[in-house]
Amino acid sequence: MPITPYPLALIQLWIANPGLPWSNPVWQSVTHVVGEPWAYDHGEDVAAAARYHDVTGWTVGKAQAVEAFINNCKMAEEPAEHYALKRQDNDHEGRCLWNAWVKTSWAKWNINKLVDEIFEDSGCAPHNVMARLNCKIADDFPTMEAAQVKQIVSIKLADVLFGDDAFIDGSFLALPIARVNFRTVITAANAKPTMAIVRTYMKKLETLVTLLSVFRDQETAKNLDARREQVNTMLAAAKKDPAKAESIGRLPKSLRDALDKLATEREVKELELLIETTLAAMVPLDGDEVAVDFTEDMDVGDWKSGVEEYDKCSEDDLWEYLGLPEKKLPFFQRRSDPNAAIDPWSEEGQRWLDDSKSPAQSLAPRWHQLIGILRLIDRFLDGKPVMLMDGVGVGKTMQAVGLIACLAHYKEHYRKHGKFPGKFSQRCHQGTGGNIPDLPTVIMSPPNLQYQWMSEIQRYLRRATFDVLPYTGKYTARSQWWTMAWSKCQQPPIRRIILVTTNAAHDDAATVFIEGDRDSYGQPMASPRFERIGPSTLFGRGYNVTFFDEAHCARKYNKVHVAARGLQERSHLMVAMTATPVTTKPTAGVEGSMLRGVLVGTHNPEAAQEEYLPAMKQWMGRMREWFSPAVVLRTLDSTDNTGNRILGLPSYHDHSLKIELLDWEMENLRSIARGYIHDCPLIGMSKWNGSPTKSMKLDVLAKLLTYHLESDGRQPLTIDESGRSLVPNLAFKAGNTHPDEPDRIVVFSAFVTSNQAIVDILDLHGIHALELNGQTPMKKRKDILDDFRSSVGTKGARVLILSGVGMDTLWSEQDDLQLRGRIYRHPQAKEVHVYRAIALKTADVFLNNISFSKGAMHEAFVGADKEFRKCLA
Repeated sequence: MPITPYPLALIQLWIANPGLPWSNPVWQSVTHVVGEPWAYDHGEDVAAAARYHDVTGWTVGKAQAVEAFINNCKMAEEPAEHYALKRQDNDHEGRCLWNAWVKTSWAKWNINKLVDEIFEDSGCAPHNVMARLNCKIADDFPTMEAAQVKQIVSIKLADVLFGDDAFIDGSFLALPIARVNFRTVITAANAKPTMAIVRTYMKKLETLVTLLSVFRDQETAKNLDARREQVNTMLAAAKKDPAKAESIGRLPKSLRDALDKLATEREVKELELLIETTLAAMVPLDGDEVAVDFTEDMDVGDWKSGVEEYDKCSEDDLWEYLGLPEKKLPFFQRRSDPNAAIDPWSEEGQRWLDDSKSPAQSLAPRWHQLIGILRLIDRFLDGKPVMLMDGVGVGKTMQAVGLIACLAHYKEHYRKHGKFPGKFSQRCHQGTGGNIPDLPTVIMSPPNLQYQWMSEIQRYLRRATFDVLPYTGKYTARSQWWTMAWSKCQQPPIRRIILVTTNAAHDDAATVFIEGDRDSYGQPMASPRFERIGPSTLFGRGYNVTFFDEAHCARKYNKVHVAARGLQERSHLMVAMTATPVTTKPTAGVEGSMLRGVLVGTHNPEAAQEEYLPAMKQWMGRMREWFSPAVVLRTLDSTDNTGNRILGLPSYHDHSLKIELLDWEMENLRSIARGYIHDCPLIGMSKWNGSPTKSMKLDVLAKLLTYHLESDGRQPLTIDESGRSLVPNLAFKAGNTHPDEPDRIVVFSAFVTSNQAIVDILDLHGIHALELNGQTPMKKRKDILDDFRSSVGTKGARVLILSGVGMDTLWSEQDDLQLRGRIYRHPQAKEVHVYRAIALKTADVFLNNISFSKGAMHEAFVGADKEFRKCLA
């Protein structure tokens, strides 16, 4: 294996990056050489001592010879070949001086010893590798790649020798030394040579942060000036300086809004005075902890909510357990704007909400949300994690914000009265043995949900009670965030919320954590740089609570998983929030059929059902029992202590439209089915050459929408006996109407590719529809939803087509619950009707098992065409 000599390696490093190694402070501390060794004072006699004579022993003349040799290597087409010349040339003296000095100095620098120690500490020393890979003879010894030495050792070694200058973009090593053909660069017809490299050290950034970085070109220096200007603008925005209004306007909107909404010092002092007054007026509960009737005997075979001990509690009981006799959550707004037309964190918006004459609606947690907050506080005081898995529309966000507000209130209550309020009066914080720590909260969510979180927090919490700071982007672009944005907050840490995107957390994790071995995969392993740069990341401090929204993103060992575990280790409570179920995808049908076939045979579907379902229910029940203390799970169909649904909304209605497809449609499906059985799906589809006239499903959809858009609250429709005509459903009466809130319709389409056909059919019927799918940009999504919400009568589009979330068919009842939760939720209080277009004698019947009994499914299977039965068997 070719080996690069140390003297040549140092030359190549300098050619690739003139800032390394001689100007690097870490390398200087290792070698005690504080500049380019061949440096000398120009004008001095050649016999005089060179600048670093005490290190090199060179005179000015010898230093000049070394300098000429180094520069000629740099200019050579192949630097390594020029370095290795054996014959005497003009660089012979410089080459010999350089080689001799490096050889002597290398031993003095003890670099080999340093490298050996890193290999030993990393378990990558030769004997460690031989033992790990069971090497018996020399021929068995693996390459560095095969032994995984390079990825384990390279980051540590680079950090020890060169520090931050060895890295780019957080945790990535700078590019390997490359040979540069400078002759080609200079002589090319369109060349723009830049031989001078800017090595400027930025020593101070506005007295707030010290930067020691090597900048290698003019563009980097320009970027630094831009960053300095942005930091000054951020300061001006935080101070609300009107003189800098134009500069402030150029900041990113999310950052500008956050800085503008930071509570001023005066507002924080006023709030603290109000808290003191409120606490002084409160009469703490005397006596022992409030008794709660825990149910001991529960059915372990059924799914649990995780909060069964509160099932019989009234709302008054829950307020008493929370220790909030005024029946209001601390720091919360009392009213909200249902149309989201005002900014609740502006002075004007707060005045509007406080005005009893404004049309704002009352804002208060519901029975199940109070229970959720109680359980979260209980888990927090014990220092145990929890999964908040309430379904879409049930209200997880209010529970999360409610916990944040209650913890801030409980801390002040404990400071004033020496104990927590309500049922927690005899409890203390497990981590401190007393009061709640003065630490902030982290909310980590995918980037597309950050705006929603900010809006919901501002909707629930009163202005100037908390500071919310977005934490986004790459580590290299926000290295001053903690010194800048964080230090400007006037609120105590417990009333600060850091709104982190999963991308930003992922990037911080990649910067300060390294991948471990197989046994520690997924664990946050601190890199050698952690102690130095950790404080400038999320992982350099502690938190009271970390909320992880869409926690299913971390179900695999990826950087988001590592980031989540890193935050969990630094938080007194981790709340994993998700409503995303484990669903059965279409591809699982084949594998599932094969598995059941192996267990119970393929010719007896009833036996498969009898064997599979009981075993599945038994084991799912056991696993749910194991996890039940750490899980909170309620759905749209969950009921409160009075037996009513927890949302308090009018019941939604489910309508199955059993459609008989047209002859051409059935023949097309048979052709496709034959293709699946005998050839392949593509061949089967290519066999259809008919001339279709219309699609029954789309025809029914268009007629249904036209009917309900004509006037509000119309009687629901159903399909007549022919399976092809819509008629009024006599089991229902006309619904509620509201002149200011017309009926609106959402069409769920499972596949984006189906949308154009839907839009075309609706256009033929004069129906204007908006379209929203996973490919719609985030900024445009908000505009589309605003247009849909503001549509009235004949103005605007009252039909919204959503894709990727399931009109056609859902593969799981859990998916179906999620979709219903998008519409059947507060503050929308209109009656909800769910129509399902189901094509008879097709797979629709099986996939819509939510609407059909087992007997109906069996009857549909027997009555289906033989091609379909073979596909579904």
